[in-house]
Amino acid sequence: MKKIFLTLFAFSALLLGCNDENGSGTLKVSLTDAPGDYEAVLIDLQGLKINASNDTSDISGWKDLALDTMGQIDLLTLVGDSSILLTEDEIPVGRINQMRMILGSNNQIVLAGDTLDLETPSAQQSGLKFNIHADIAEGETFEMTLDFDAEKSVVNKGNGSYSLKPVITVITE
Repeated sequence: MKKIFLTLFAFSALLLGCNDENGSGTLKVSLTDAPGDYEAVLIDLQGLKINASNDTSDISGWKDLALDTMGQIDLLTLVGDSSILLTEDEIPVGRINQMRMILGSNNQIVLAGDTLDLETPSAQQSGLKFNIHADIAEGETFEMTLDFDAEKSVVNKGNGSYSLKPVITVITE
């Protein structure tokens, strides 16, 4: 009986040891857009971050993702079935609670041939925040698409200036 217990104990320990908490999976993020009534809507993508911590104010829980695409992106080139890969990054297994999209200062729209700046105050400091709540499994790829609605996201302030208040739907696969 003692041998059986020790054998079961050793086998259990072996199984638990194989469940490597430090394993990794892959997060793949793409960007697409719904059409808008502009000639171009340009966003200046500077970063993507994920947070696996339950405390979203804890900056140590945020991890920068390696970007495949960075800089100014014309959202209106991403309508229909078009999309662009933003990142395909290996990340630790576990739960992702939130994502932030960090934009630079070079955000613009083109309207009637004129290029106008888009004000994006929160996107440049803390980033555009999305709730994700996804589990990343060992050796698997979790795919998501950020569907940016340019028409609803650009706000005419009425004084000749425009601001960007992003309306983005997160689509998971």
